[in-house]
Amino acid sequence: MIKKAIILAAGFGTRLKPLTDSIPKALVPFRNGTMISYQVEKLKRYGITDITVNAHHFAEQVEKYFSENHFGISVNVIKEEVILGTGGGILNAEKYLDDGNHAAFLAINVDVFTDFDFKKIINYHISSANFATLLVQKRKTSRYLELDKKMELTGRVKCETPEDNFFAFNGVHLISNDIFKLGYPVKYLDIIDIYLDAERMHGITVKGYDADESLFEDIGKINAYEKFKSGD
Repeated sequence: MIKKAIILAAGFGTRLKPLTDSIPKALVPFRNGTMISYQVEKLKRYGITDITVNAHHFAEQVEKYFSENHFGISVNVIKEEVILGTGGGILNAEKYLDDGNHAAFLAINVDVFTDFDFKKIINYHISSANFATLLVQKRKTSRYLELDKKMELTGRVKCETPEDNFFAFNGVHLISNDIFKLGYPVKYLDIIDIYLDAERMHGITVKGYDADESLFEDIGKINAYEKFKSGD
């Protein structure tokens, strides 16, 4: 079972301005709560009992929010004095995510909105030998992940007309705790760059899992946020 997760919430939320002029993206109102509470409740439904949240932009507000709002599970907030990106943010959370074995944790961007059943990717990852499993989909994006016929990650590409083996990344992934043993420094790093480098240098396997026709929206963009901010 996967019990631990990290919600990546340290970004500046510039695409949601002016909503993020005085509050972090994580605390932007969404549905019956906030963006971050929506993700916490979703993860709880999939059996997650230990969540780490990284914060930078208005980090004190995120810390205060979780000191005043309790969700019946463990939630730890890590304040990044200097923003570390998706890779550095994950590496910086080692003390909360690594339990000393070869288990895995789930990582999700705070601005992911999807109806995809996480049990599918969780069960697949547990049964596989993958170092990491990324939720991907055939949809339009500005930067694609290139996967081979085995769905193994081989590169990242910017283009207007994607090839058949190009997929969009849906901001959800399962990652082995062994990531903390590879020697990458805690600094600004992109997690996809870490995956590609670790494949070359350490022979690890990173694969995509196709979300197929599932709904996915990046609610960190103002138009998508306005479309989906109301509802249950």
